[in-house]
Amino acid sequence: GVAQMMEPLSKFTLESPAGPIEIRAKCTDGKATSISLRNAPSFVEMLDVVVNVPHGIGPVTLDIAYGGMWYAVVDLQQFKENPALQHLDMRLDQSNAKQLCRIGEMIKVACREQFPVEHPTQDYPGVDILAFRGKATAGSGAHSRNTVVMSNNILDWEKPETWTAMLDRSPCGTGTCAIMAVMHARGDLKVGEPFIHESIVGTKFVGTILEETTVSGKPSIIPQIEGSAYITQYSEVVVDPSDPFPEGYRVADIW
Repeated sequence: GVAQMMEPLSKFTLESPAGPIEIRAKCTDGKATSISLRNAPSFVEMLDVVVNVPHGIGPVTLDIAYGGMWYAVVDLQQFKENPALQHLDMRLDQSNAKQLCRIGEMIKVACREQFPVEHPTQDYPGVDILAFRGKATAGSGAHSRNTVVMSNNILDWEKPETWTAMLDRSPCGTGTCAIMAVMHARGDLKVGEPFIHESIVGTKFVGTILEETTVSGKPSIIPQIEGSAYITQYSEVVVDPSDPFPEGYRVADIW
């Protein structure tokens, strides 16, 4: 359905895989100008674990955190400082997307194999997604920059053609929540302190820790994410009864 707009603020709740999510939309002149959501509790499972990534990658240090999905959070600075990793080009730049996808997916799968985790209240194993962290673009006003690596197939260590993935063009909502949980655990982000997070294409979300809580005894945070989006098209999908592919199709080697 469609929620009725109320100016200057519309409030409603959406169901999500992580549970009910409270939504607040700032509205002016019939348009939603920004949306904020109160996310499910986010928490850190492990800090500073060392994952041994095969096929010449090497030892990668990362944090494991939940922000609505299970994240491996990787600080890119180590690829400049650690001699064992300096052979890798890990620039956080759009022109380096293929390399970020390949290495990110390899790190994530190795992490899942070596450090499996399970959500304390849900049947949800991990990790299943990865965030690379770097310095914000100069003059952007952001506190840090990131890109999130998402799977697009099942990685097989014996088949290099499967070492692929996709990048989230946004700063990522659940990813920002997981990173905020890591920052809070390290004492780098306080309750109520705005955190401006930049994506690989320069878009931004503003994250805020609303309060501290616990999940099955684990110290956790309640994060809020605020951002905006734009309608790009209206479309209608139809199915011809004689269509031999009514559910669509895909060619496996290009997806």
